[in-house]
Amino acid sequence: MPACDQVKLLLGPFDDGELEPHEMEEVALHVVSCVACKAALEGYRSLGVALRDCTPQPAIDGFSAAVLKRIGHTPQPWWMRCRRYFGQLAEHAGASLSLVAAGALVALLTAWLVTPYAQRLRYRSSNLVQVASGDKNDVSGPSEEVPGASQNASLEQPPSSMITLSNDPTTTVIWLPNQP
Repeated sequence: MPACDQVKLLLGPFDDGELEPHEMEEVALHVVSCVACKAALEGYRSLGVALRDCTPQPAIDGFSAAVLKRIGHTPQPWWMRCRRYFGQLAEHAGASLSLVAAGALVALLTAWLVTPYAQRLRYRSSNLVQVASGDKNDVSGPSEEVPGASQNASLEQPPSSMITLSNDPTTTVIWLPNQP
C-alpha cells in the first residue's frame, strides 16, 4: 500500500477525477483506511466547492459566435492581408494559366492542321505565271547570269513557251527542253 506522503500528492487529481483507473483504486482504498488522508480529501473538496461558487459561470449560449465575431473585428497586420491577397490571386492565376495554356495548345494544333489546306486554297487560282514564250524549236535553257553582264541580255533571248513558274511553294517545276 502506498505511503501517506505519496497519496497526499494524488488527492487533488483524485478529487478532480484526473488519475488513471488503477491509481484511482489505490487512492480510494488508502483514503478508506487512513483518517488523515480522508480529512485532507475533505479539505480539497470544500476548497474546490468554494472556488467554484465564488465565480459566476459564463453563459455558453452564442459563445463561439461571439468569439468569431471578435476575431473578425481584430485588425490584422498588413503582411497578413498581403499574404491572403496574393494567395487568392495565385489560386485565380493558376486556373487562368491552365485555361490560357489549353487555348494556346488548341490554336497551335489548329494552325498546324489547317495551314496546308489553306495554302492549297490560296494558290489554287491562277497559280501559273508564264515566264517566257516563244518558238517550240528553241532548245536553249534558262540563261545563267554572268557577273558583269548587262540586264538587257536576258531580254534579248528568244522567248520559250515551255517555261512557266508557279506561285505555289509546294509545287515543283521540272523543265525539260525539247530534243531536236
